[in-house]
Order: sequence, then C-alpha cells, then structure tokens
Amino acid sequence: MTKIQDIINKYKNKIDYFDLEILIANSLDKTREFILTYPEFVIPSLKIENLKLKISRRMRGEPIAHILGHKEFYGLDFIINKHTLVPRPETEQMVELVLSESPATIVDIGTGSGCIIISIAHTSKNDARYYATDVSKDALTVAKKNAKLNMVNEKIKFLHGSLLDPFLKNKKLLTDKLVITANLPYLSREIYDAAPVDVKKFEPKSALYSAEQGLQHYRKLLEQLSKLLVTGHWSPASTRGNDRSSTRGGLVTVLLEISPEQKTSITKLIKSIFPSAKIEFKKDLAHKWRICKINLD
Repeated sequence: MTKIQDIINKYKNKIDYFDLEILIANSLDKTREFILTYPEFVIPSLKIENLKLKISRRMRGEPIAHILGHKEFYGLDFIINKHTLVPRPETEQMVELVLSESPATIVDIGTGSGCIIISIAHTSKNDARYYATDVSKDALTVAKKNAKLNMVNEKIKFLHGSLLDPFLKNKKLLTDKLVITANLPYLSREIYDAAPVDVKKFEPKSALYSAEQGLQHYRKLLEQLSKLLVTGHWSPASTRGNDRSSTRGGLVTVLLEISPEQKTSITKLIKSIFPSAKIEFKKDLAHKWRICKINLD
C-alpha cells in the first residue's frame, strides 16, 4: 500500500514541495487541504502510476499548468497547452487597468489563451465590443475554448491574423473609444537565453522572444496602429462633429506588458511613431515596471 506520506517522503527533495502537493491533489481529485490533513490516506493503485508520471514530468521542468492542463487567472480557470503561454499574475494588472477605462471597444492583440480579454469580458459591466487576434490558429482554438468555458464566447470575436492586420483589412470593425491590450513577445535574446528551463523548453518561443532587444513586435504593432489612424481606416463615432467630450483622456489607449529594463527604450520607440503620445508606466506587485500605458488623442 502506498500512502500520501510515502509519495511525499520519496519526492519532497526532488521537486518543489508545493508543486508536489498540487500534483498529488490533482491525481486524487482532492484538495490540498485533504493532502495536508490525511497523509495516511492510501492512494488507489490505479492512480499511483499516473501520479508518478506527473511527478516525472515536473522533475524534467515541465510547467505545472501544462501538466494539469489549466491555470487560474483573475479568478477564472483557463485551459493551457503547448501552444500558449502560462498566464502570469503580473498580467492581471492589465485587466484592472482596462476595467477602469470603460472603453466602447476592446482589442486584445496576440491573445494566446485569451486570459486578458476573457477576464475583461467576464468582469466588465459595460456594453462593450470585444475582439481578440492571434497569428497562431492553435492559440485561437485554445482561446475560443476558454471563452466558452467562462461563458463569454458570444461576447468576443476572435480574429486570425498578425497583430492589427484583421482591422487594417476591415475598417468597419473599430468604432468609438478604443483600448488595445497587448502582451506580445518582449524578451530580448539575452533575457530569453537566461530564462529557466520550464520557460525555454516548454513554452512557445514565438510567444516569448522578440528581436530588436525585445521590441520588434511592439514596433510593428505601433506602426500598424499609426497606419490605421493616419489613413483614416479607423473613424471613431466620438469624433463626429468634433465632439471629444467622451474620450476621457484619449481616443485610443494602448496597454503593453513589457520587461522592466525596456522603460527607456520603449518610450523612445513610442515617441518616434507618436510624438505627442502621453505615456505612463505602472509597476507590478514586485515593484518592477511592467505596464506601459499610451494615450493617443
């Protein structure tokens, strides 16, 4: 007979203790509290091999979210697999900032698992339009499943394409006050090379690494946005009759998740494309610069 305590004793020095408890609880379909309270519980023989397989995967560095197949974000549950990044707690600040904006239209660029746009659509009380784009069809498949899982699939329109391409092709999609969110690849070569094995080996490099010191994707996004505005592809209803009273600080707000050391370089990039842009930076819970907020009048 193999007890919970037997598994703990065998593997507690081989993987993180908290991870071990989670894997045991998941395999037994129990809570962590149960694992802590009943260490003498005998594990059914049919579940032992499955548990050992999960522990072995974690020992090789595979993220817990990939092993379990899901991850909590902003109080919601999200399906996660090799085609998407594992949602990080620091990204939740992006959701909070959007909810404080009360936009008419929200576009999430490079949506991945859909955690940002789905959390906003699930929480917001406003009657907004929700869009999400991704260049990966596999990621969009996951995002659509997550939208259905969290009962917002009828609110969000998912579009396949690179960054803002779907909107450059269809100018009728964007109206009224707009907020764009983007957690695009932003790791430089140096930072990516130094990333832990559970990141480099198991999460898609295409969703992490960006050339030009981590800013290539954001440069392309801002250039596309400039094209939308300059060529008149986007014609917000709030500008009709020169009435900007409802803009509350800008017709377009862009929220970008960044790497802390990019604060100066991304400011230069933004100003080179939008000289009059109003730029703010927000720190995450670790007191590191994490969100760049751009207001465009």
